[in-house]
Amino acid sequence: MKYLSMAQAKRQHQYLGLPGNFKTRLPQEVVFPNMDIGRADEYYLTDDDLLINLEEESGHVTGKTLKKFSKYIIFAADRFNKDVYLAVVCHKNPNKSVEYYQHSPSVIIKVHYYYFKQNHLWSKYENLINKVRYNEELTESETLDIAFVSKFISKKHILQVIETLIKVFNNAIIDDKVLKMDVGVILGAMILKHVNNIKKQNKLLRDLNMGQFESELHELVYDEFGDVLDKKDEEIEAKDKELGQKDKEIEELSKSNMEYKAKIKQLLKLEDLNSPEAKKILNSLIVGK
Repeated sequence: MKYLSMAQAKRQHQYLGLPGNFKTRLPQEVVFPNMDIGRADEYYLTDDDLLINLEEESGHVTGKTLKKFSKYIIFAADRFNKDVYLAVVCHKNPNKSVEYYQHSPSVIIKVHYYYFKQNHLWSKYENLINKVRYNEELTESETLDIAFVSKFISKKHILQVIETLIKVFNNAIIDDKVLKMDVGVILGAMILKHVNNIKKQNKLLRDLNMGQFESELHELVYDEFGDVLDKKDEEIEAKDKELGQKDKEIEELSKSNMEYKAKIKQLLKLEDLNSPEAKKILNSLIVGK
């Protein structure tokens, strides 16, 4: 999931043409002045130390939305001590590319809007089908279209689009193996997000065949999160040892319990509890032998 989040943030940054190059994600939790807790959609740094606050809005951006964004920016600038660039991906046309919002008399924020018209997305979709049909290699931006057309296309067409894009993905000529793997991971996430029928979902995931990238994905994940995963492996190993010791203790207790029950049965069969044999059994029960 960490790799998916990183891949989606990195490739979406690239797809939108935002300034700089994606470097690393940051915590998204926001604490407002009244101590209420919020969560930004995405905070990350670029290679030139610019902090990107990337938000996604399914509805129209209102004054209330802009006020929320300004609080996110103020918090991020203060917490991370970085210059902040606010990018908003809109699912409804904002009819502008830039807007200024006055949060207070001395604080004005600049909002950069990104919107994909449906006819433009359909053109990209048709282009992908044609490029694959004629065995033409996809460019970097066309490869990214596989991931983000599925994300931004109208939801009433999503199943049809995802099914076709899986075929496109499997048959496309894509030279960059890491880019292809990232796009496959994002496309898989779109399947999980938009396809509710579990049977259909599992079929589409099998059709996507991400197993072909398993070794590469494993290597990349350890390159990116190796320290975290190594620490987790150590914790798992320590827990396994602890559980192994507990299993051993339980086994010994179970064995002792069985021996105890067996001696009780022997004792109950004796008529004279004062006999030497009975005393021997009682003594072994008392001293635990």
